[in-house]
Amino acid sequence: MNKAILLRVAAFVGLSLLMNALANTSAIAEEFQGKQQGANILESSDVQPQESLEVLAVNAEILSLVSLSEQDKAAAQIELLALNESSVRLNVAEQYLLLVVRGNIANLPGQEHKVINWLNKAIKLEPSLAKKQLDTPLFANIYLTLANLYEKQGEDQQAYDSKKQYIEKYFSHLKEQKEHRVKQLNEKYNIEKKREENELLTQNSQIKHYALASAESERIQQHRNIAIFIVAGMVLFLLLLRQFKIRRALKLLAKRDSLTRLPNRRSFFSSGDNYMTQALTADKELSVLMMGIDNFKTINDELGHEVGDKVICRVAVLASETMRSRDFFSRISDEEFAAILPDASIEQARAIAEHIREKIQNDTKVNQINNLQVTVSIGIASIQDVKGNFDNLLHAADMAMYQAKADGHNQVCSYSTDIKEN
Repeated sequence: MNKAILLRVAAFVGLSLLMNALANTSAIAEEFQGKQQGANILESSDVQPQESLEVLAVNAEILSLVSLSEQDKAAAQIELLALNESSVRLNVAEQYLLLVVRGNIANLPGQEHKVINWLNKAIKLEPSLAKKQLDTPLFANIYLTLANLYEKQGEDQQAYDSKKQYIEKYFSHLKEQKEHRVKQLNEKYNIEKKREENELLTQNSQIKHYALASAESERIQQHRNIAIFIVAGMVLFLLLLRQFKIRRALKLLAKRDSLTRLPNRRSFFSSGDNYMTQALTADKELSVLMMGIDNFKTINDELGHEVGDKVICRVAVLASETMRSRDFFSRISDEEFAAILPDASIEQARAIAEHIREKIQNDTKVNQINNLQVTVSIGIASIQDVKGNFDNLLHAADMAMYQAKADGHNQVCSYSTDIKEN
């Protein structure tokens, strides 16, 4: 009986100590946030233009803490609490980096919104910092982190804007370094030139030689200035070219399926209306093919989505290899694909569909995935059998595909012979 009472007392005491420790940690964090907010208000009360601001010194301990937060979050948390307990006064640059440290510590799966919150708080301090300092990698990397986080959350526009700001800062920093290097070279050159001038002035017998050397020196300087101008132009051109490539890549991603890299549903319907209009105007043949993977839900449920993704990718590759160069093949839903076949009659469309079906059925690679027997059901429809718009043609092919599934899978059905006539 006494032993049970002692165990209960010990458990109560341990729980009390744990609660006190958590309360102290929370209080320290709140006190540190209060100090930071107060410091921010103090620093932002007299904001100057960024061009006139000086680069602020950063304590070596804070620089070390930034590096530590990227490698060991637990150790960085302890160091951050210890720094909070000290009476060190922080300037705006150090406050900025401590917010980055908090973002790094919070950077865990599922905590992206917290990281974004800390980093955006740091960005609000930028008006109080010199542009030259903000363009350095230590401060500019915040935008690269934000771009990656927004991309994970599917915020493509915000990811693009953050990546763009990071690139601008990166090249601005490179430009600053280049200008500083050029300035050093010019200073070195000027010192050397003055030394030569002093020596030549002391030797009256070499005045003519000095004049020739001075003229040559000026010519070299002109060549250097021209070279600097050309290099600056090339850097600007490369920057514009890189920005153009990034924008083009983002536009391409908006039209592609992320898993198979085929055109997506939006791109398919946009192209379908154009193909339909061209075929009707020129009085040419046009067929549509709808293809679905048989029993795909069973594959996903029993073997997992990873196996399902492998099956989708392999089917996409096999079907793409069978398509003609002028055909438009895309993925329009989880296990469904569609193709626009210009200048193809219903007989030609059936031949293409049968080729795809047999190729997938006999493919050893797709059938080796967990010993699966992967097959597809395909429906086809022609503009000669369906009147109206592209949606009607696609709906007819969709009906034919579901008729193929209803008839036992691994078949090709056409709207004209298998559905319309019935």
